[in-house]
Amino acid sequence: MSTLKKLASLTLLLILIPVLLVTVVTPPLIGLLLRPPLLQSLERAQALNIEIESVRSGWFSSDVQFSMASSIFSADGLSPVQQSAILHLNHGPIMWHLYDSMFALADIRLLPSPDQNEANFSGSGLLRLNTQGYLEFDAITGFTAFAGDHWLETRASWPAHASWQGWQAVLRALQMTLSIDANATALLQSPAADALVVYQQQGWAHIANGRARSTIRVQNEVLDINGTEMPMSLFLDSR
Repeated sequence: MSTLKKLASLTLLLILIPVLLVTVVTPPLIGLLLRPPLLQSLERAQALNIEIESVRSGWFSSDVQFSMASSIFSADGLSPVQQSAILHLNHGPIMWHLYDSMFALADIRLLPSPDQNEANFSGSGLLRLNTQGYLEFDAITGFTAFAGDHWLETRASWPAHASWQGWQAVLRALQMTLSIDANATALLQSPAADALVVYQQQGWAHIANGRARSTIRVQNEVLDINGTEMPMSLFLDSR
């Protein structure tokens, strides 16, 4: 009987150790790995003049509070308007029930700050690691710009090991689809009107029923905009 108790205790211990490692140790490690590239991405969004105000590094979740100032948020597209936002991350193996995921690394949400008078944007995304060792990111974002409503939806995947080799390695292996659904009526009445007309002439934007739609794909270092292909090297040094 004593031997059976010892065997049962050992078995229970062997089960509890990996469970504790996964549920207690993994979340903060994932948060530690994810926060730096997210902060770098925000800081590089120069068109929005983003300023990071605070970072909360939690055990199971993190928050990045930041402000952004751009004329696109104004109705006339001329006067800079400041917006306050929070990027909220739930990190760790928290959604294993997803049928196509080995485990989810993070649930990411873009939210207006509580002190924001108007909710002009929102977004959500999910970062997963699949059984083939690829990172998969799916996200959708809606926002108001030039007094019109616009939507972005993206799906991207790349080998997890490429993330350790820098953004150029990720770019070489990246497979991404970005769908843009913009309010063409609002854009044609804004300072972006000339650019939209050029995009339409180039076939980069299809305008119908007051909406301007584009599908952008990146694969094998080739950029495809509505069927028009060009090498990524025209825009970025991907060597």
